Amino acid sequence: MGGMWNNTKTNERGESSRRRVGRRTVLRGMGAAIVAGPVTMAQSTAAQAVTTIRFTEQSDGVFVTDGTLPVAQELFVFVHGWYGDDSVASQAESILGSLETAGYTPDESIAIEWPASNWWYFDAEADTEGVGATLASLIEASIDDGTTNVRLTGHSLGGRVVYWTADKLSAGYTISTIGAMGTAANGSTVCSGGVWHEGIGASAQTVRNYHSHNDSTVGSAYGWFGEPALGTEGADCAGPSNYADIDVTDTVGSHTEYLGDDQVGNDLASVIDAS
Repeated sequence: MGGMWNNTKTNERGESSRRRVGRRTVLRGMGAAIVAGPVTMAQSTAAQAVTTIRFTEQSDGVFVTDGTLPVAQELFVFVHGWYGDDSVASQAESILGSLETAGYTPDESIAIEWPASNWWYFDAEADTEGVGATLASLIEASIDDGTTNVRLTGHSLGGRVVYWTADKLSAGYTISTIGAMGTAANGSTVCSGGVWHEGIGASAQTVRNYHSHNDSTVGSAYGWFGEPALGTEGADCAGPSNYADIDVTDTVGSHTEYLGDDQVGNDLASVIDAS
């Protein structure tokens, strides 16, 4: 199955523009920490090879790819965050390693590489909507061709992408499992009336939002004005009925330590096994 998929982005709904201006200073520090060196991950290496599918920005907010998702009974898909372009395959392998240790091995494993190495963080943040829309199109095509279960995971801004993907999925399509880790967003986004509440409630069987109080990277940039940061404290509401906040503070000591963490892997594998 071939072809080119593209979608356009729109401005994000539900987050205060005043907060965006106020975050500028803390994001400089956040960017310095991320750009200063390679992503540090827990030592958990997958036995299965990961295939990378690359997205490119054709014009402002329009993302295209000539790649297609494979058809599989169990399809694992991972999406990286800010400045994760170069290390997306190894990040995906780290998560897969923890899943395999817990007893789950997918039939096909995909890493989505999108152009997130953007010094202006807010552009990368806004791009997650367009990336999510294009990924939703790929998932729909894969399901049409016979894929049974899609296990969609994302880290940091990749967490935003997977939530946008669920939001953009057409009626009648379902993502079996979403695992978002250290998502760079405000907690209210998954609450009733929030930007992703309806989409993730309608388009996924199970949603696990992994957060750690040690994740100061997300906590310094989100959760202002009295609400929590989604990747640090989780949401301040129940969320949709299929949504659960999973606190992994005991084992995840920083923003990148979700990748390959045994607690994350064990929990996600148990959810997959039960579905």
